[in-house]
Amino acid sequence: MTRIISALLLSLLVLAGCQDNEPVRVGAPAPAISAMTPDGEPVALASLEGKVVFVNFWWAGCGPCLAEMPAIDEAYHAIGDQDFSVFAVNFGQSPEVIRNINRRLKVSYPLLSDQLKIASTRYGVQAAPTSFLIDRKGVLQEVIYGPLTREQLEQKVQRLL
Repeated sequence: MTRIISALLLSLLVLAGCQDNEPVRVGAPAPAISAMTPDGEPVALASLEGKVVFVNFWWAGCGPCLAEMPAIDEAYHAIGDQDFSVFAVNFGQSPEVIRNINRRLKVSYPLLSDQLKIASTRYGVQAAPTSFLIDRKGVLQEVIYGPLTREQLEQKVQRLL
């Protein structure tokens, strides 16, 4: 029995060493992440390649996060979803919390779940809101700490279109 436990622990240590914990860097390829819809469907960031992507990490108890969501939605509509996408990731909360926020705010972009905090860890997120702007080639162009207005987001995205 101790051999099995030892082998399991060794396997876990090896797998932990394989994890990419390098900090994200502007000018480098954006880390590959996935998140889940509240209905349990996976969505990969890679599926948005060819678009400018605004990756937004948020939390339901964060006033500035919730306050910026309508501004993000307005920018999303103004720019259009043909060339631009929002990858809004809630970290650490249940799908039901996300559904409740979506019912309350009625944003048109998908609100995704990172309940295990894998995506937020890969991006080194320490506080919310923290956002990342990724160009059409999948390269991280900017890290944004704190909320944005519609105008600020539109201006940042337009530079990359």
